[in-house]
Amino acid sequence: MSVFQTFCALVQRDLAVYLPSCKDRAINAIIWGSLCMGVFEYIMPSMGLAGHGTFIAVSTAASWGFFEVTENVAIFIGDLEGARSISYYLTLPLPQWMVFLRLAVSNAIQAFFIAIFFLPFAKLILWNSFTFENFSFFKFIIMFPLVHLFYGSFSLFLAMRMESLDKIGNVWLRIVYPLWWLGCFQFSWATLHDAAPTIAYINLLNPLVYAMEGVRGAVLGQAGSLPFWNCVGMLIFFTIFTLWIGVRGLKKRLDCI
Repeated sequence: MSVFQTFCALVQRDLAVYLPSCKDRAINAIIWGSLCMGVFEYIMPSMGLAGHGTFIAVSTAASWGFFEVTENVAIFIGDLEGARSISYYLTLPLPQWMVFLRLAVSNAIQAFFIAIFFLPFAKLILWNSFTFENFSFFKFIIMFPLVHLFYGSFSLFLAMRMESLDKIGNVWLRIVYPLWWLGCFQFSWATLHDAAPTIAYINLLNPLVYAMEGVRGAVLGQAGSLPFWNCVGMLIFFTIFTLWIGVRGLKKRLDCI
């Protein structure tokens, strides 16, 4: 019980530190979401891509957390290069792996806190173009938290891979951006399969595919998306895998006993 209480106290501390920056992050989310939805709903139809605003609205809600945790990773690496407060947390009376798990959970909660407001905001931007007639609350309450738990665990993997703040560009251009760009944000997996079947099958190794397809399946209906429960299963796998890799790598990096 004392270990659990310590763990919860650390998560609570992280959220307390996060709250002062919440306003700025919410403004950033509004700007980014407005631009994505506005461009695809009101400008891209002139280029023959009509009715894509709703698709992008759901993709935006599903992917915001991916960038949110990346910002947190940069803050974590900055701490390693400066105050190194993580060294204190590793002396607390709880297993070392739980110290790193707390980072994943905190990042997941922070990302979820902003992203959950994307769909109501999308309704205001798109209005009649965005309906909830195919929305499944049951699927949504399973998929949306699971997506952000994956983002939280993936943040540990990114922290392990980011050597220093000077090399944050390498992480963005070699890991974050390729995963997002090919992660079915702007197109469905079925569309990619029709255009390039080989690339589509290789892209099944990309966890963001299951995040995008799973959330769209819950909000827009299953038609045209990968099977919902396949997405759930694969996200659980990638969450556990990246968590294991991330904890192992960070323990080695920090020379934990």
